[in-house]
Amino acid sequence: MSKIAIIGSGVVGQATGKGFIENGNDVVFCDINCETLWKLEGKGFRVCAPDWLVEEKANVFILTVSTPTVDGEIELNFLKSAVANLGKTLEQIDNYCLIVVRSTVPPGTTEDILIPLLEKYSNKKAGEDFGVCMNPEYLREISNEEDFKNPWIITIGELDSKSGEILEQLYSNYECPIFRVPLKEAEIQKYVHNLFNACKISFFNEMRMVCNMIDANADKVFALVAQSAEASWNREYGIKDLGPYSGSCLPKDTTALLTWAKENLDTEMPLLQATIKVNESLKS
Repeated sequence: MSKIAIIGSGVVGQATGKGFIENGNDVVFCDINCETLWKLEGKGFRVCAPDWLVEEKANVFILTVSTPTVDGEIELNFLKSAVANLGKTLEQIDNYCLIVVRSTVPPGTTEDILIPLLEKYSNKKAGEDFGVCMNPEYLREISNEEDFKNPWIITIGELDSKSGEILEQLYSNYECPIFRVPLKEAEIQKYVHNLFNACKISFFNEMRMVCNMIDANADKVFALVAQSAEASWNREYGIKDLGPYSGSCLPKDTTALLTWAKENLDTEMPLLQATIKVNESLKS
């Protein structure tokens, strides 16, 4: 059993903490929002304010602090403040602890910003006095707690092997693949994960628009595509470093539909246009 402190007890933090409780761990929820703590305490969970975190004697600290996008840029001040406070807590702890970042952050953030902050405020050395991992979450908002209990994959970005081993042990009850990678790879993987989902949704929304304009049943068309298109059922399709798409079909068909939609439907297809532009740029 591990003693775990969840720092940032919103949707992700609560799903994470509750999941680890079910696995037999001792979990305390920490947050600056008193109302959040009161609600959790009212449901029987242990809570504490940041200033009292050292009293919990946790050996694993999981950061699930919000990193919102403001004016097109990520806002890290909430996370940096939580990390600085955590560093002060670490200074008062004698035993080796593991710090786990589950907040979504740009690649390099953990190594270039968060670890230096932890070392500054704790007067300790990462990799010697405490471990660090980046553990991206893949929780859907509508089913976050069930998703944590039934993960389809677990990715562990590790500062060193000791850090990764401790976190992997925490997930030992889960029957899913666990992959351990460097910190930066875990950080960028979460963005690639989300952006792929975003691009797929936008692609089918754009195609639905075209289907609707020609009175085609988009749902039936897409169901067929899900079975016919190799990109839908072959996990390896498109991810290898083979350069721009080529051959006799993809180049001509992307251009043909783009032109046809413009001339016959008087409509732009910005995602398809961007696809062609990116592919052409890779040829140079």
